[in-house]
Amino acid sequence: MSNLNLNSGYGQAQVSNAPFTTGRIFVVAASTDANFNDIDRLYQNQYDGKVTRHSTITAALAQCVAGRWDVVILSPNFTTAATAAELLSAETKWVTMTQAGKNVNGTYFETRATGALAQTGDLSLFTVTGRVKLISIIGEVTTIIQTQANNTLLKINPTVWADVDLCAALDISADAVWTNYNITWTLADAMVATTSGAWVYQAAPLILTAWVIELECAASNTWSVKWIVQYEPIDAGARIIAA
Repeated sequence: MSNLNLNSGYGQAQVSNAPFTTGRIFVVAASTDANFNDIDRLYQNQYDGKVTRHSTITAALAQCVAGRWDVVILSPNFTTAATAAELLSAETKWVTMTQAGKNVNGTYFETRATGALAQTGDLSLFTVTGRVKLISIIGEVTTIIQTQANNTLLKINPTVWADVDLCAALDISADAVWTNYNITWTLADAMVATTSGAWVYQAAPLILTAWVIELECAASNTWSVKWIVQYEPIDAGARIIAA
């Protein structure tokens, strides 16, 4: 039987960035994960027979004990959003749930690959599970935007209550490659477009609830933009995932 964590340089490096805990660490990774075999070798079953690696969040949480301050680490490739029941279970058991590879100095990053914008309507950019503190959201034009008036804004479409605009609309007609978009944090301010090498960071965080961060466009322009968000979870297991 193995120890709780393999006592090797590789194993120590893997767990050194996990949240400090006096409890146990469990891992969630699907068999389709690119480094599934490495994960299974590193996180072997524990000394009392408890399974360390699971394929679902529910299965990992079932191994956690309330008040032990256990940690559930999600593989970087695990993109299944936690359900409301799983979020409640993590909160009730005081479990910290975090995603490996996306935590930098206590904040998390999620990227959305370059893609076309909404066509006279809304486009889902990111899915939010649980409450999070949105530190920044930045878009970068990768294909020049068609010359045609198009008032565009970012908003949160929650599971309950009405949509909330995260900024006022900005006309993005003819914006060039490398143009960057961000918000100020004041909801009444228009989305900011920057064509220089520096701009002002989002002044303060916004608290978002579940479910979707959307891009709303008044017209159907051709273009391509990639997005990145920086955030901190508030609820146990809260995450932002590319839609």
